[in-house]
Amino acid sequence: MNKASFLDTNVIIHYVNYKENKSIDIITKCYSYISDKQGKFIICYATLNELFDVIKKRAIIYKEVLAKVENPNHSFEKNKSLSKRDISYAEKLYLTNKQIELKKLNEILASEREIFEIKIEQFLKYQLDEKVIPIETINIELVNKIREIILNYADCKILASAFQLQNERDIFKFVTADKTDLDPNSYEYLKEHLELSKLSSLSKKPKFPELVNLMFEN
Repeated sequence: MNKASFLDTNVIIHYVNYKENKSIDIITKCYSYISDKQGKFIICYATLNELFDVIKKRAIIYKEVLAKVENPNHSFEKNKSLSKRDISYAEKLYLTNKQIELKKLNEILASEREIFEIKIEQFLKYQLDEKVIPIETINIELVNKIREIILNYADCKILASAFQLQNERDIFKFVTADKTDLDPNSYEYLKEHLELSKLSSLSKKPKFPELVNLMFEN
């Protein structure tokens, strides 16, 4: 029997962004992993929240790009809801599309946004098997201990959810495309850190999912 896969947000986003014969290697790997499904797919509610946040953020970025096409003096930095990564993406999108007539670009971006949202809905409806660990039940002590190693709080909540679930289940896969914090060596270090921490909220020695980082898979 194939092991279940606990999917990180980035894997789902890459899957949704796939375009045949036009996608970079990691996007193609994520698309293939989900399309060639083996075993159950699981996500946590923290990931579900992240997916909805990405949908909202994409709408804001597209609106900002259209504003800059209309007025090249428009500044992305003034929008405080955009991170540095968001601004970088908006700049690239603007430079790629600034020559397109405004009305036409509005139609193109609206279509892309609709397709993106539909693909996420389809994944949740047809590919996903289980949603686990409601936000209010995430072990905050565990989140904070993970955060000593990984700074991104959203990532810490997803990892804590995976580790909580693993203590109740047969070993499953934690599937990610994170090249910064969850390369195989960093994951082993995180596991050692948590094993040595002896968290008061865990009654037994923690179990850990099997890492599958598609950034490092052939």
